[in-house]
Amino acid sequence: MSKKALLGGAVIVAAAFAVSPYFTGSALETNFKKQVAALDAQPAYAAEVVSYKKGYFTSSAVVRVTIDLASMAADNDELPETIEAELDFSAQHGLLLTQYSPGVGLAAWKLSLDGNDLQEYVEWEDGTPIYQMTGSVGLFGGADYHDWMPELTAAENADGVAFNFSGYEGHGTVEQERVVYTGGFKDMTLSVGDQARFKMSDLNLQVDAQASLASLLAGSVYGGDSSFSIKEVSFEDVEMTQPLILSNYQLTSTSTIDEEQNTASIVIKQGLESVSSESFTANDLVFNMSMDDLDISVLEAFQQFASAQDGTDPAKLLEQQSEFFIQQLPKIIDDNPSFKIDQLSASLEQGDMNADMFMQLADIEQLPDPIDDQAFWFSHVNSEANMRIEKPVALWLAQKQILMQLRTQLPPAQQDPVQMQQIAEQQAPLVISTFMQQGFLTEQEDAYVTKVTLKDGKFVLNGTELPVLQALQQQ
Repeated sequence: MSKKALLGGAVIVAAAFAVSPYFTGSALETNFKKQVAALDAQPAYAAEVVSYKKGYFTSSAVVRVTIDLASMAADNDELPETIEAELDFSAQHGLLLTQYSPGVGLAAWKLSLDGNDLQEYVEWEDGTPIYQMTGSVGLFGGADYHDWMPELTAAENADGVAFNFSGYEGHGTVEQERVVYTGGFKDMTLSVGDQARFKMSDLNLQVDAQASLASLLAGSVYGGDSSFSIKEVSFEDVEMTQPLILSNYQLTSTSTIDEEQNTASIVIKQGLESVSSESFTANDLVFNMSMDDLDISVLEAFQQFASAQDGTDPAKLLEQQSEFFIQQLPKIIDDNPSFKIDQLSASLEQGDMNADMFMQLADIEQLPDPIDDQAFWFSHVNSEANMRIEKPVALWLAQKQILMQLRTQLPPAQQDPVQMQQIAEQQAPLVISTFMQQGFLTEQEDAYVTKVTLKDGKFVLNGTELPVLQALQQQ
């Protein structure tokens, strides 16, 4: 290869490194402002670029973010109406990156919140922002970033409140049609002198979304997987003989998109290894549910509807939600959506219990008039539900229900715990016997069982058809 060719190649490379900072700086500003605008469009959030300065090799900006707490928690005088914070953004333009996330790429950046307003409440390492994110954009547009918070402590104040937080770390990647993030913290403790103590340990979050970052911020429906776990949560106060402890909580969700049908399916699984308190112990709690054939246009319309609500008037909000779903009913029924409780189970000291349920809208060609025609909807829902509960568990639940009624009916001065327990133990078998006589429960070896089916307007309870549809038609 000639020296001229080598020199020409070197000149091209040098020109690319020299010119690219200008172009990447312009593109960075455009994309940055788009992301801030997308955050501003989210419910309960307001975001604006206070300032943006673009140089040849670097850029800097200040973003003001306001969270409207009043719209999230109506009639809560203990919370401020809004929380406002200003975040500092700085970036280096590529191709040769030496700051924040060194290497070769289009840009590297840092986003931070100094948190100075919080220093009167909590303490952390001097000169460190309370939140910081650093990352870079590669040559092909993919981004990689880390975010973290430092260890926070608050010594016991005049009210006896003390706080400790181990710090937070997260890592994410952003590609054209995929966003992945993992994060978590080791432990967090909040105590009020010797009166009460709350602790949470080993929280972890994972998200793998098959969508662009812009579509996520816009509230679009997307496919992907996510998980959330907490190793242990505990709470105790001076009135408790033993703490309330929840161990190994797990939540996973998977969403799948059918682009041809424009529908989504969602599976959510929750599990809790154990929960224990002075009056209750249970293990292996499971709640798995799924929804299929959900119209994506309806889900996205609901996202926009929700973003326009202020949440300050619950009655008005409920009315608006009813109106929204009535308007969307033609689209909803067209796909015959279904809802399932795939597993609802737990193991108690007294025994096991489990249940499942399936429900689906079916064969609706035209909506009824009036829309709340109960007989119509009853005849166009297919459903099946099953429950199995071991006899000692059923007896224990009946006793708890009777005790609850006694506490409601009797004045506090007349409530004798020993006598109330005796009444509950005496009446609980009668309650179960009544349920069996009425056909709500049947015996199956060491358990009580219930099976309910509804199809084509026929309601069958434990093998006996009941004239529910006929009763509705006569109303």
